[in-house]
Amino acid sequence: MASLESFTLSAVLLDTSVLINLLRKSSRHMKLIDELLQNRFTLVTSSVNVAELYAGLREGEEQVTEDLLAGMLQLPLTPKIAQMAGEMTAARRRIGRTHELDDMMVAATAIEHAYPLFTDNRKDFLIPGLVLWPPI
Repeated sequence: MASLESFTLSAVLLDTSVLINLLRKSSRHMKLIDELLQNRFTLVTSSVNVAELYAGLREGEEQVTEDLLAGMLQLPLTPKIAQMAGEMTAARRRIGRTHELDDMMVAATAIEHAYPLFTDNRKDFLIPGLVLWPPI
C-alpha cells in the first residue's frame, strides 16, 4: 500500500460503505480514517452518499449519523456531475458492464473534484479516471 505522503491530494471522498462501517465502529475503518485525519486530509462525501446512508438508517442511529456527517464536507450533485454519471453509465453499458447510476454519480463526483474514493466496493468503481483509496 502506498503511503499517504505519496498523495498530493488534500481530501478523500467517503463512499456509503465506509460511512456505514464508521457508524458500526469498524476498527479497520476507524484506523484508516484516523490516519487520514492525522495527515490532514479533509473527509468529504457526496449528497448521493448522504441519501443512501439515510435510506438505510437503523432506528437509534439518527444522532450518530448527524454527528458523523457534520464532520465532513458534503459535495452536491451538480448538473455537470449528473451528465458525467449518465455518460459513464451509458459508456460502460456499451462495453457490456453494468453499473448502478448512484455509484456512477459518486464516481463522477470524485472525478470532478479530483478526490480519491474510499470504498469497500472496489469492483463497483473500476472506472477510468477514478482513483481508489487506499491504493492496493
